[in-house]
Amino acid sequence: MRTELPPHLSPIHPVLQQEYAVFTPPVHAMAHKIGDWIDQRQPGGYIHGPSRFGKSRGVKWHMKSVLQDRFGKRIPLHIWTRAPDSHVSENDFWVSIGLAVGFRYAPTRATRGDRRRLLMEFLIATAWSCSSNFVALLIDEAQAMTFREWNWLLGLQNAMDWEGYRLSVFSIASHQMDYTYELLGLADHAHIAARFLVAHWPFPGISSADEIEFVLKGYDEASEWPAQSGVSYLAHFAPEAFARGARLAPCAGVLWRVLESLLPRNYKGDAQYPMQHIARAIEEILIDLARGKNWEVATSEVRWIDALAQTQFTDHMRLISAGVQRKRSPQSP
Repeated sequence: MRTELPPHLSPIHPVLQQEYAVFTPPVHAMAHKIGDWIDQRQPGGYIHGPSRFGKSRGVKWHMKSVLQDRFGKRIPLHIWTRAPDSHVSENDFWVSIGLAVGFRYAPTRATRGDRRRLLMEFLIATAWSCSSNFVALLIDEAQAMTFREWNWLLGLQNAMDWEGYRLSVFSIASHQMDYTYELLGLADHAHIAARFLVAHWPFPGISSADEIEFVLKGYDEASEWPAQSGVSYLAHFAPEAFARGARLAPCAGVLWRVLESLLPRNYKGDAQYPMQHIARAIEEILIDLARGKNWEVATSEVRWIDALAQTQFTDHMRLISAGVQRKRSPQSP
């Protein structure tokens, strides 16, 4: 909840509820990579990167539509977000996936084998409805997956292969997923790593002023709410400024300099920035404008610094830098 919002703002606007995601170059690159894996019929692959970079929101809001545009048709792509708590049984595991992909199990007391069989038949039906023998399961928050769960998925993949259908399992995970491949090998699960984790790709953060400009244009004009209204996010929050031609995109250079200036001292790693912190700062600027703050003041360098500082941006980048240092340091004997 926010106080003192002007009456022209709808309280259910996606920006105020933080239930949206503008399209970004990293999300486009992720969709392109997954599209390549689908073309190649890879049995699996994983995308990894630090938290708050925009992986999950990109998957939730854009992945299906971008892939549909690429292939020119609907594809059987199912998305499951792995909850952080471990599933206590294989039945729970199949039920969780089934609910996520839109399948409601008819028998309430199905045995373990029945649960998997029912899910498999549902996945096969979705492939058939798309005139294909291919299905993709995209697992978000895959760093929470256990060895048992990977093994259960391997069994499902083998069973579908026997029926003449190909199941690809693509994973989206935080950077600690980098170590899963080695752990699986050390734990005598190399066959699982070979199936699901050989193909991999690092998800990038926002990495240039041009990408910042692309993001800001999303708020300026490449966004719309309500649907079919033609009203962009900026037009809703600052209608008068928007009408006279004011846009956020020209702030790209200033915002990029601010991001660089707020990096922690001795930061290790490439200058790639988390989309969530950028989005939260933009939201603050939009609310300032909605409250009638002067455009030049609301979009000044000082205000961008303040808006980003409120997101704990520097602390988050310090954690990322520490993770990079740990990964690069030699392993102790």
